Amino acid sequence: MKKGKYEYLREQYPEYVSESQLYKICHIAKRSAKYLLDNGIIPCENNGKKTRKYRIALNDIIVYLEKRDKTLNSMIPRGCVNSRIKTPHPARASLSAILSPGSESELRSYFEYIYADYPDVVSSHDVSEMTGLNHNTILKLLQKKEIQSLIVGTKYKIPKQFVLNFVVSPRFINMKSNSVDFNKIIGGFEIWKTAKL
Repeated sequence: MKKGKYEYLREQYPEYVSESQLYKICHIAKRSAKYLLDNGIIPCENNGKKTRKYRIALNDIIVYLEKRDKTLNSMIPRGCVNSRIKTPHPARASLSAILSPGSESELRSYFEYIYADYPDVVSSHDVSEMTGLNHNTILKLLQKKEIQSLIVGTKYKIPKQFVLNFVVSPRFINMKSNSVDFNKIIGGFEIWKTAKL
């Protein structure tokens, strides 16, 4: 019986191999190996750890190599693993997308609840944390008086009441951001609403 082209690998490698062994066997870059594993093109067990997280059956690698030779196709879309291609940002979210008409009072109750531990007067950095918006954005909003404030010396002092007025205003409700902190606040409102039902 004729031996397969890649049968010699069974003599050089164990039954299961790591990701680093995979890219050596297939003569591909680390990014390409990761793409093949993450997209199930080469089956593997993923233990979720940061290092040595993949366990790959040598048999599955041989199947992949034979298929690659037969089709002359690496099964990796062109440019997919190019280091110059940036990962797309998540979609920008806004409160208006999840807020039903007339539920502004409900929104205010939510913010009163999550702001309970903040003092009655907060700093611009606090407002950034409270809203999930970038600190520079907050400074611009304060300068334009879209968030009311007091100036003490050279620093903004913002009564918590003014922050509450801002976060239930159409300006904040319609703001969009892909900031992780901003999205946590939106997600928190959805969870809070559901918990109240």
